[in-house]
Amino acid sequence: MTRTVDIHRLADPAHRVGFVTASVSRTGGGLFDAVRGLALALPENGFVPQVFALNDSNTEGDLPQWRGTQVTTCDAVGPAMLGYSPALRTSILASDADVVHTHGIWMHPSADVVAWHRRERKPYIISPHGMLDRWILNRSKLKKWLALAAYERSHLNRAACFHALNREEADAIRAVGLKQPIAVVHNGVTIPEFDSPGLPSWWTGELGSRKLLLYFGRLHPKKGVENLLTAWKDRVIADSIHVRWNLIVGGWGDPSYIGHLRSMVSEGVNGDGVHFVGPQFGQDKAKTYAACDCVILPSFSEGLPMVPLEAWSFRKPVALTRECNLSIGFSRRAAFEILNSVEGLMAFLDELHSIDDAQLVAMGNGGRALVEDHFTWNAVATQMADVYGWLMGSRGKPSCVIE
Repeated sequence: MTRTVDIHRLADPAHRVGFVTASVSRTGGGLFDAVRGLALALPENGFVPQVFALNDSNTEGDLPQWRGTQVTTCDAVGPAMLGYSPALRTSILASDADVVHTHGIWMHPSADVVAWHRRERKPYIISPHGMLDRWILNRSKLKKWLALAAYERSHLNRAACFHALNREEADAIRAVGLKQPIAVVHNGVTIPEFDSPGLPSWWTGELGSRKLLLYFGRLHPKKGVENLLTAWKDRVIADSIHVRWNLIVGGWGDPSYIGHLRSMVSEGVNGDGVHFVGPQFGQDKAKTYAACDCVILPSFSEGLPMVPLEAWSFRKPVALTRECNLSIGFSRRAAFEILNSVEGLMAFLDELHSIDDAQLVAMGNGGRALVEDHFTWNAVATQMADVYGWLMGSRGKPSCVIE
């Protein structure tokens, strides 16, 4: 099935940019917010996006969140992880895009972008979104080798430009031998209308006055949650951290892996003070951020994660590894720098256990100022519009582009 949602389009726009991505729903994890945020901000900067993606179980429910954007979704044929869809290729080839922007790699839509490029002789740009980081490349090596041989090498080599979320990702792109220009433009975030939208559905009076440490996002080995739970369990035994703090684990992932994580601790206030609250979206996500006191992301690999930006927008301090590529949070005193080892996380939990409320509030306010200064979607869209215009030959090379 192919469906196109065209809620509102500007009349006779100057330029159109085609977004090609695997998913336009919460199934895409952080890409859902990153790609949608950019799409919604671009029309004010002279580019109207046309989004092309595959259908999944959450597509229909999440399409309204792409308000004002033309979105075409198509069914995949065969294994979902491959993303092969003749209908998607047909839709992309029928578009009138002036430039195409691929979000994410390793799936068959990469080949569809190359087909569009070869026929139209127009440029495309690739955002790997962390998918060329060494940690990622070392996982599922056979699948990635097959994808490279079949279509991904051609997709990478023919790109006119790459988009890196930070200098660290730009270095990762260079490390795999790609020589094209790289536009270094970070993700953005939408500033919430209200700092306190109410309590989330998972909140219970049993939590009382306990402080809440939140892990939020995909539950996957690269996120470091196993080490976090191990460190938490140790601190419960050693100094009863769960009396003052509880750990909220919100997110989605493979059910068997989530089951493994849950088996590592005793859940609930009367256990180890760990609560698995499942995925949170929309207002549920906003209420979850607002209810917590600190957010932690002990990742082994990231591009530029959305969770810290969202947490800062709600005036929450965050605890980050260097691998999250947001060192500006450390220099602006909006983030704790942590290690993703069990020992490193134990040291952070010791610090958290004794920290005073005033420091948490000050760090959270610093985070809000940081996103207002550097991470609004309008600022990001302005830079990306300059990159698209440059690739089309209508603008000069932007300062964010490195050769």
